[in-house]
Formats: sequence, C-alpha cells, structure tokens
Amino acid sequence: MLPKNKRRNLSLNKLSENGTASLIWYSGTVSHGLRNGRTFGYPTANVTAVTPPLAVGTGVYAAKVRVDGCEYGAMLYAGTRPTLGLEEPTLEIYLFDFKGDLYDQKLHFALFGKIRDEQKFLSVEDLIVQLHKDEVEIREKLKTEN
Repeated sequence: MLPKNKRRNLSLNKLSENGTASLIWYSGTVSHGLRNGRTFGYPTANVTAVTPPLAVGTGVYAAKVRVDGCEYGAMLYAGTRPTLGLEEPTLEIYLFDFKGDLYDQKLHFALFGKIRDEQKFLSVEDLIVQLHKDEVEIREKLKTEN
C-alpha cells in the first residue's frame, strides 16, 4: 500500500495505462481580484475558466506554474476566504519569485499535493503567519519533485 502522502498526490494526477502517475496540467486565465493578497505580501493570480475542470477540495496545495516559457513553484488556494468574511469560491495562485503582471494571461499549472485544509483564522495576522509556514513547506516539497 502507498503511504498516505503518495496516495493523496496520486489522486491529484491520473494513472497512465501502465499504472504510473502522470501530471495533469490545467489552464486558466488570470483575472482581477480584490487584491487582498498583495496587502499580505502574497500577490495572487486569480484564475478563472480553468480547463480541464479542477475538482479538488478547499485548501492549500503545492503547485508548479508555467507562464511565458518559465516554470515557477507556487502555492495554490482553492476556497472561499473565510477569514476575510467572504463566501464566493475562488482559485488563487501565488507564484514564488515572480515579478511582473499576469492579468489576462493564460497560466498552466499542476498540483503536487495538498498541504492543508481551508481554515478560518482569528485574525489576518494569524493568516499571514500560516501563509509563511505554507510557503516554507511547499518550497521544501517542490525541491523533491524535480
């Protein structure tokens, strides 16, 4: 039997005919959001019109993103942003070490495992502390995915 983390990663991808996992690369367009992430130090790309349809639970995921011929490690969030009192589902991606404007661009991304479930924090400051922890964990995880 596969370890739990390997089973979870496998469920984010698909099995090829020989039984090995292959990444599913998704595409979506970056649209304007509320710009909350940039005030937290995590400017995110709000991704819409995702194909194939992304069917994952709410939470934070390790991801890789391809844009303009470059690949970036990333932190992907799928959920409703309960700490901010919002209810509209969103898909946001923070690209590590990216500088530039992504609005209206097409991103391609793949998931490398769920880091944690969506949470409602007592304060925005608590959320930011957790985002820092998530980033460290995801950067470390993606080092082993190369």
